[in-house]
Amino acid sequence: MAHCNIMEVAPMTFYKLRRLKNMHLDNNHLKTIPEGIFSEGNELETLTIMYNDISKIHPLAFQRLQNLLELDLRGNKLTEIQARTLEPLKNLTILFLQNNQIKYVEASDFPPLPLRQLSLMDNKIMGVDAGAFANLSNLRTLVVSNNRLTALKNGTLRNLTALESLTLNNNFIKTVELGVFVDVPNLHSLKLQRNQFRTLEKSVLSPLKNLTTIYFDRFEMCSSATHVWVCLPKGDGISSQEHMLDNSLLRTCVWVMGAIGCTGNVVVLLGRLFAPTNNVVHSLYLRNLALSDLLMGVYLFIIAAVDQHYRGVYLRHQYNWRHSYMCSLCGFLSTLSCESSVLILSLVTWDRFISVTQPLARKQPSPKTAAFTLLVLWCVAAVLSLAPLSHFTKSYFGDEFYGSNGVCLSLHIHEPYAKAIATSTGWEYSAAMFILTNTLALVFICYAYLRMINEIKASGVACRSTRQSHDRDKVAQRFGVIVLTDSLCWVPIIVVKILALAGVTIPSDLYAWLAIFVLPINSALNPVLYTLTTTVFKKQVRKIFQSCHRRRAEHQHSASESGFSLSFGVFPIAGSSRRILSYRGTQSSSLTASKNSWKRSTAV
Repeated sequence: MAHCNIMEVAPMTFYKLRRLKNMHLDNNHLKTIPEGIFSEGNELETLTIMYNDISKIHPLAFQRLQNLLELDLRGNKLTEIQARTLEPLKNLTILFLQNNQIKYVEASDFPPLPLRQLSLMDNKIMGVDAGAFANLSNLRTLVVSNNRLTALKNGTLRNLTALESLTLNNNFIKTVELGVFVDVPNLHSLKLQRNQFRTLEKSVLSPLKNLTTIYFDRFEMCSSATHVWVCLPKGDGISSQEHMLDNSLLRTCVWVMGAIGCTGNVVVLLGRLFAPTNNVVHSLYLRNLALSDLLMGVYLFIIAAVDQHYRGVYLRHQYNWRHSYMCSLCGFLSTLSCESSVLILSLVTWDRFISVTQPLARKQPSPKTAAFTLLVLWCVAAVLSLAPLSHFTKSYFGDEFYGSNGVCLSLHIHEPYAKAIATSTGWEYSAAMFILTNTLALVFICYAYLRMINEIKASGVACRSTRQSHDRDKVAQRFGVIVLTDSLCWVPIIVVKILALAGVTIPSDLYAWLAIFVLPINSALNPVLYTLTTTVFKKQVRKIFQSCHRRRAEHQHSASESGFSLSFGVFPIAGSSRRILSYRGTQSSSLTASKNSWKRSTAV
C-alpha cells in the first residue's frame, strides 16, 4: 500500500490479515499510528511505514506484534523514542529510525530488545546518555551518522560487547574521551569521517584489539590507529601514509620544475644585473619578476628534499612536519612567490600597455619611482603571506592554514570550508587569494595584451616594408603566447577552487597536479617568455658562444653592444637601422614612421 495517499489507518483495519508476513505503508500521508490496528496472533514480520508525516505513535500501537522482526520508521517526524511503544516487540532485530527529528537519546529510551541493527542517522541528536544502549546487548550494527553530536563520552557504548560496526561520521565531534571504546572490544569497523577533531590519542583506540577497518577524513590521523589492518583514506592525492609525495611522476616533476625555475630565473637575474641596458626601468621590473619566481623554485627544492628525507616513514613524522617552522616557511615562500608574481606581472603589463597604446601620453618613470612601486608591491605580497603566521590572527587562521597538507600550500581544495570541520580556518582568505586576486589580474592582463595585439596589427596595415610587418607579427605572436600561458596556468586553479567551494568533489589526483605542477609552472615559464626566447637574448647568447669559440678578447664589449636587457624587439644588425617596436615614446607619433625617425632602439 505504498504511494496510495493514505491519510489515516483506523483501528481493527488489519484484523483479518493474520497470516500476513510483510506490510508496506510507506510514502503516504499518515500522521499517527493508533492502537488496535493489528489482531491477536498475527504473523507480521516486516512493517515499513517510512516517509509519512508521523509525529506520534500510540504507546500500545505495536502491542500485538510479538513476531515482528523489522520495523522501518525512517523519514517521519518523530521527536522521541518511547520505551513503552517498543517494549512489546520481543523479537525485533532491525529498527530504522533515521531521518526523523530526534534530539536526545536517553538511558530509558530502549527497553530490552534482541536488536542486531539500529539506525539513528539523519536526526538532530545532540547528546546520548551514558548507558542509552545498555539494554541492546545483541546489537551488531549501530549507525548514528549525520547528527549533531559534539562529544563521545565514557559509558555511551556500555554493554555493547557484541557490537561489530559503529558509524559516527558527519557529526560535530570535538572530544573523544579516553575510555569510550572500552565497552566495544569486538568492534570490527569504525567510521569517524567529517567530524571536528583533528587528532586522536593512540590510547583512545588501543582497546579495539579486533578493529580491522577504520575511516578518517585525513590519512594523517591513521597515526593514531597503527594497529588497525586497514586505515582509510590511504592518501590525499599528494601524500600517502608512506610518502610525502606519493606519485613517482609527481616526485620527478618537483625536482624538474624546481631546477627549471631556479636555473632560468638565476640566468635572468645575472644577465639583467650585469649586462648593460638602455631601459633600466623595464630591466628592473623583470629582475624583480625573476626574483619572485625564483622563490617558487626554492620552495619546490625544499619540498623535494623533505620528501626524500621522510620517504617510507612519512606517517610517523607528518604531524611534526606540518606544524614545523620549515613548513610555515614553505607556505610563506609559495604564497609570497604567487602573489608577488601576479602583482609584478600586472605592473609589467600596465607598463607595456601604456607604451604601446599611448607612446607619447606618459613620461617614462624614473628608476627611483619604479623601485618604490616595486617595494610597495613586495610589501603587499609579504603582508598577505605573513598574515596566516601572525600571533594576532591565529584565532582566525588556526594552526594549519599552511600545514593542512604535506606540501604546505594554502590552496585548500579538498577542505574548502575548513572553518566548518576543523581548527584550521581562513577559507575566505584562501578563496580571495586564489580566486579574486588571480581573476582580476588575469582579466586585466588578457585585456591589455589583446588590446596591444590589435594596436600592433593596426599599425602593421600601413607598413611599406615586408620586414617591418614581419617584426610586428612576431611581437604580436609573443604577446598572444603570454596571454595563452597565463590563462593555462591560472584558469584551472580558479575554476577548480570555485568548484570546490560549490561542493563539487575534486579528484585527489587532480588536486595533486594542480598543487605541484600547474601552480608553479608560471614561475618556470616567465623567464622563457620575458627573456630567454627574445631575439636580443638569443643574439647575445650566440655572440658569447662565437666569442668563446674564436677566443677573442672583446667578449665584454660585444656583450654590451648587444643590448641583453631587451625583452621584446629585434637587434640591429651590421649597422643597419632595422626597425623595431618602441618600448617607450619615440620621436614619431606613429608606429609606422620611417626608418630614419628612430633615434634609439628600445624594448617592448
